[in-house]
Amino acid sequence: MQHHDGVHLRTMRTSRGMSLATLANSAGLSKSEISKLENGVRPFRPDHVIRLAKIFGVGPSDMLSPSSPLRSMLGDSKAETELPLYDGRDLAREGSNATARSKTARPAALRSVAGAYAVTVADLNNAPAFAPGAVLLVNPEATAKVGDLVVNRVSWSPLAFYLRQDDDGGLYGLTLSRKRVELAMDDAEKLHRVVGIWLGD
Repeated sequence: MQHHDGVHLRTMRTSRGMSLATLANSAGLSKSEISKLENGVRPFRPDHVIRLAKIFGVGPSDMLSPSSPLRSMLGDSKAETELPLYDGRDLAREGSNATARSKTARPAALRSVAGAYAVTVADLNNAPAFAPGAVLLVNPEATAKVGDLVVNRVSWSPLAFYLRQDDDGGLYGLTLSRKRVELAMDDAEKLHRVVGIWLGD
């Protein structure tokens, strides 16, 4: 039974091009211990699962095979499986004081990201780059770079734009409707990077 968890770990490690030594170093374990876990020689403990899940950026249950006996012990908490969902109109009106209206499923890529959230695009005035009903998945820990789609936490309107740089090195935001939003250099630190989009039905 535990061997299957080891096979799953090896698959996750190799699919990311990670060596045994690299994973061992990141996890604070010996290379020999990682090898024993992968080969089923040593059974997984809950602390192994939690530590490795953080490295791979997934929830604990994603580290386990479907038949693993540890699943019942390490099921994902609500915080790991849901994101707060904000209405874009609330954010445009209230900014950081807005409260989430509901929850939505948290994608695996955002499982270990503190403060991650989702935003519904309610109308074309709010974020003219998207059709109403789109949901933006936001990683506040990811540094916004030129070319990224970002949530505008500087003025909140328009809600989202692409971060651009002019020939003189100045930063600005640009929506798909070609609306330009002027930014100061230190404004880039206030922008939150959009890492995914769910389109409405």
